Amino acid sequence: MRNRHELHREAIVSILGAPPDPAPPEPEVVEIVQEIGYRREKVAYNVEPGERVHAYLLIPNGLKRPRPAIYCHHHSNLPPLGKREMVGLGGDPEMALAVELARLGYVTFAPDTVACGERQIDGGGDDFDGNSFEMIRRLIRGETLLHKVLWDISRGLDYLESRPEVDPKHIGFIGYSNAGSIAVWAAAMDKRIRAAVAHCGVSSYRERIRRRVGIPPELAVPRVLQVTETDLVLGLVAPRPFLISATTDDPYNPDAEAVYIKALAIYERMGVPNRLGFYLHRGGHEFTGHMRRAAYSWLDSWLMPY
Repeated sequence: MRNRHELHREAIVSILGAPPDPAPPEPEVVEIVQEIGYRREKVAYNVEPGERVHAYLLIPNGLKRPRPAIYCHHHSNLPPLGKREMVGLGGDPEMALAVELARLGYVTFAPDTVACGERQIDGGGDDFDGNSFEMIRRLIRGETLLHKVLWDISRGLDYLESRPEVDPKHIGFIGYSNAGSIAVWAAAMDKRIRAAVAHCGVSSYRERIRRRVGIPPELAVPRVLQVTETDLVLGLVAPRPFLISATTDDPYNPDAEAVYIKALAIYERMGVPNRLGFYLHRGGHEFTGHMRRAAYSWLDSWLMPY
């Protein structure tokens, strides 16, 4: 008999709309650059027929055996940058999460998300928002951008698992801002993510609506509130570890602690309350050095058994 977890997951899948069509990955390495402490490879692979994604894979120097890997999902606030910010090739140096984690011994992976980086699309007018366009064009066909994003993440995990440098039993995920919101969904829907961190990205739909704060286009799913809420999605991650990292003055995620308390009840029922973490930092919608170090240390505690 299917348990409550499985039934809830099936209910969510039922509202996500049709998935993209599968395609053979046909991976290739298109560029290799040696940096201080790691090698950066630019790679490409198919996510669906006719759609190829480029990503950066950072491999620490001197690997003697497969290592834990971290999927670094960039936020979509700066579409031209995409994955480049994650690896220190543009944008805010503080957001080069993939570089920092590679220098801590992780294999790190940073693909372009939909409508960003080398997947950016042009449209009419100066205010064209490619992410919103991708959401809308899917909704009118009965699909959702969230399903596409989760599909692409799973295809990225397929690629990671294919690499001999990666220990497939120790793959983590990290996201900041709207990428933190995606971290919740990705970990819930793909069990290969063994531990995940969401920083400044956890809030309930209802509270965001009540306070009239932004909801990322990726999260716009018809009937979602008839089926689930953020704390229930987090519950699907259990018993795997998840860290909610929040700040005291984040206007976009006003009820992170309330979501944590509700999701904690699910972890407690499964006998693993220590696997759902909650860090509250003083500050605004930012991911400063001490906040990042705390998140990395938490990932170490679950993914670095060596």
